Amino acid sequence: MRPQAKPTRRRRGSTVQLPPEICAKICESLSLKDRVTLCRTSRLLADQAQRLIYRTVDLSHSTPLALRSWCLAVTRHSQLAEHVHVLSMGLPIDLSFSSDVGKIARALSRCVNLKELSIHPDNSGPFGALYESQSSSIQGWIITKCPFRLTKFSNSYFRNSFISQFWTPQSEIRVLAIPNCTHNFPIYDDQLPHLIALEVGDVRSLPVGRALQRIQLRWGRYTAGSVEQLSALSRYSATLMTLNLLQTSVTPLVSTLRIFDKVAQELPLLLHLGITEIDKYTKDRFAEDAPLNVLAKFTQLQTFVIYCQKINAFRDLALARVYQLDEMPGLEAFGRAVMEACPTLRRVDVGAPVFSATDMEGWNPQLRRKELACALTRTATGDIEVECGTRFNFHAVAMFWNA
Repeated sequence: MRPQAKPTRRRRGSTVQLPPEICAKICESLSLKDRVTLCRTSRLLADQAQRLIYRTVDLSHSTPLALRSWCLAVTRHSQLAEHVHVLSMGLPIDLSFSSDVGKIARALSRCVNLKELSIHPDNSGPFGALYESQSSSIQGWIITKCPFRLTKFSNSYFRNSFISQFWTPQSEIRVLAIPNCTHNFPIYDDQLPHLIALEVGDVRSLPVGRALQRIQLRWGRYTAGSVEQLSALSRYSATLMTLNLLQTSVTPLVSTLRIFDKVAQELPLLLHLGITEIDKYTKDRFAEDAPLNVLAKFTQLQTFVIYCQKINAFRDLALARVYQLDEMPGLEAFGRAVMEACPTLRRVDVGAPVFSATDMEGWNPQLRRKELACALTRTATGDIEVECGTRFNFHAVAMFWNA
């Protein structure tokens, strides 16, 4: 008797099917590393993982090899380029002498759906080039004829005079950061009709006749005359809701209290106020009088962000109290005092660097700096919730890029 043959099973591909929305939710909950793994191992989730990987691309501190690899990928595969919506790039100053300039231009021209673009020198920090001399590239043609239509653009890499042809087709830009603009505003009145948020490198660069809602200003507090320059902000008092002051120089000759007093005088209806120091790190630190009474002059202020580097303490003379900013208890106590002084506030973010004795000896703060951060939120019942950490991100908590 012949043995009965066993039924054979055919191997088939996975029959599991999920709606794209579910696949997207799964991939959104994963880290970048896990998404990359899915692209190689899961047919079901690969498309959504790939879409998220390329949707937001950060090449601001990438190696030349990583930059070339990305350029090659989006140039060869149009579907990858079409996924790119947010792109940050750090480019070498000597790009003019590199064969990479053509690769970058071709890659950018493929990103037809790009909406947010940030280009800065590769040796700059989170605020881009601090000085105009650092942004000397004349290769503006790289972006002038690209097909994308941006809503947000940040540039401290190209000289503004070499991207004059860029502005006319970019009529959808609403948020613009050109911190290397320290002279006349380089854009005509009929260009960028939807512009509502602007960062420039000098008060005198602010345009007249624009109904700006958000201003981020690079500004040095050198003398009393520097404070008087802020009078120019009054022309935006009817529309301005957010003001961030990025201090390129801080001296004890001009107090934070005096600055806030001037801003309150010119913009009493401000909703969001932020101030930070972007000067080079230094061991020359000092204490100031706490600006609590002045903050009470803002009758509608909702959020307040302050990052102190040279200022290591605030003194409250009325209460005979000192808020030590390089200690978490002092940082939190100052945040609470600010919320008490200004009852309309619903969120306060305070940050400061911390240097130990060993840091002071070698004094290499760029490598050894630590940070303290404290976020205070007022709940609907009036209670204050506190969240403490060791990293401070001014862009994330200030209300310029995302109101």
